[in-house]
Amino acid sequence: MQKYLIAVGLGEDRQHHLRERVRRAGLAIVLDRPGLLTAGNAPSKTIPIGQSGCIFGSLFAQGSAKRVLSLPGTEAEQILVSGGRHLIDQYWGDYVALIPLAGSVAILRSPFGTLPCLYRAPDRHAHLASDIDTLQLGTEQSWSIDYDAVARQLVFADMRLRETCLEDVREVRGGERVRFLGGRAEHRILWSPWHFVHAGRVLPGPEEAAARLREQAIRCVQAKTRDADRCLVMLSGGLDSSIVAAALTANGRGVACLNLVAPASAGDERIYARAACERLKLALAERRMNEGSLLLELPATTSLPRPVARSFEQMLYRTAGDIAEELGCDTIVDGGGGDNVFCSLQSASPAADCLLDRQGPRAFRQTCNEIAALTHASAWRVARKAARRAWERSRPYRWPTAEQMLSPEAVAAAHRSPLHPWLLAGIPPRPGRSAQIAQLIGAQSFMEDGPHGAKWNVVSPLVSQPLIEHCLSLAPWQWIERGCNRAIARRAFSDMLPPEVIWRRSKGIPDSYIVQLYETNREMIRDRLLGGLLAAAGVIDIAAVEAALDDPTPFRGRECSRIVRLMDAEIWARGIRDSSRFLPSAPCAQAPASERTAPVSQAPDLHDPAARS
Repeated sequence: MQKYLIAVGLGEDRQHHLRERVRRAGLAIVLDRPGLLTAGNAPSKTIPIGQSGCIFGSLFAQGSAKRVLSLPGTEAEQILVSGGRHLIDQYWGDYVALIPLAGSVAILRSPFGTLPCLYRAPDRHAHLASDIDTLQLGTEQSWSIDYDAVARQLVFADMRLRETCLEDVREVRGGERVRFLGGRAEHRILWSPWHFVHAGRVLPGPEEAAARLREQAIRCVQAKTRDADRCLVMLSGGLDSSIVAAALTANGRGVACLNLVAPASAGDERIYARAACERLKLALAERRMNEGSLLLELPATTSLPRPVARSFEQMLYRTAGDIAEELGCDTIVDGGGGDNVFCSLQSASPAADCLLDRQGPRAFRQTCNEIAALTHASAWRVARKAARRAWERSRPYRWPTAEQMLSPEAVAAAHRSPLHPWLLAGIPPRPGRSAQIAQLIGAQSFMEDGPHGAKWNVVSPLVSQPLIEHCLSLAPWQWIERGCNRAIARRAFSDMLPPEVIWRRSKGIPDSYIVQLYETNREMIRDRLLGGLLAAAGVIDIAAVEAALDDPTPFRGRECSRIVRLMDAEIWARGIRDSSRFLPSAPCAQAPASERTAPVSQAPDLHDPAARS
């Protein structure tokens, strides 16, 4: 994993001490001038931007899978003059860029990039880094847990904000630029999905849209896996992982496939994985998931600034890592995020957009019929719901929340947080489009957590900027066909994959297997949660958790899912507590969030086209 550290605004003495610390930590200094020090563990992979800027991570030009190793002078100049917008518009990848800007420096993170960018900005200086250990190298401050933020994470799940669950540690989100002015962090959004939603545009036909999607998917998969010698595809038998396998085959890559079989029949997808591999002429390894006890101590996941690593997922990828080594593969590739990118909606919202878009009315009836087939509802009911949603189009998107087993104070603290900025826009408002963009918020969070724990060498290539931009150019109703969502993606690879995979509607989930794993560990979970940090901080509703864990009947799916989330958060909190530098934290507070966080200003160009230049 690439590591970097950026220090802005340090005095001469502090910069001298930091220079010595980064050298002792094995990092090489990249830029060193008064008030600015940057260092990284892979200086040869750092791309200069003129004489005073640089890019950490991987970079590709739009329309290309070839890695950019240096920038021509004219390109560097355009990046500098545009304050980074040229980089966003003409390139993509997993990068963090440092750009001189109007007497200061700005830091820009790529949209949907996997290279994290965390920062602390005390007083009039700031430190930014790829991970919390490297960040601590710069600040030499102790960690303390923000339990209000932990509650927010548990309530809103896949919606991340700039604030992390560590006190005073924030994050630059993908497509954002931040600069530090007079002790304030000024964030400016340079990439938003709403920039690719154009009223009055001419929509491509399904064949053209599918051909373009296929081209982009193959190119993104090629680019994201170009450093791999041999890939192991986590082939579940579902559409998204099958598309990844097909794209790798189209690129002529060395590929092996793995299907992990859950003991319960609902999680057995071998028939589909076998069909995909037979068509693609790929070898398939079939292995049963470990039926032993669940690993509830995974300290590698505590390197994250939020409790987002899931114990079951960590166990899954640890198993895959062992099998990859056995099969001679150095990189694991999956279809993660494909549902989000390919507009996997199952509601009346796309039909509502038909009524609001001038190109949509002719497709309304057919869309209602397709959604009815997808959701097993009547077309009349779908049409009625679509009409109501179109009428209420100005209503903000309602992000799903999970408040079960949390204390009232924790729930109240969570709801004081702002919404994700992508949910606050829409020009003009569209229910289907808002739902599609909400899915991309989940994909953004999934990618931007970065490599962690057992997922250190896992690539999810479908969540890539060029492919997402193409998918946003299509209308939500174009994604539904033959009673299936993700229809354009299905069309795109219909000649490479068997029809039973391309047009399948079912999806196997190992729910009963997960429930059994947690049933086996019920007593351990009870002890950890009821005597743990979340309980002491007032995050969980102790009586509700105790009732669920003492109930002699087996866990139900939703109940088990909640216990899983709480346990993963407890594991994370204990890992942070047991790290070398930790300060005790206050329990869930009742003060307004604005009184508990450092000032952050928002520049006024969120979605205003006039302000985007």
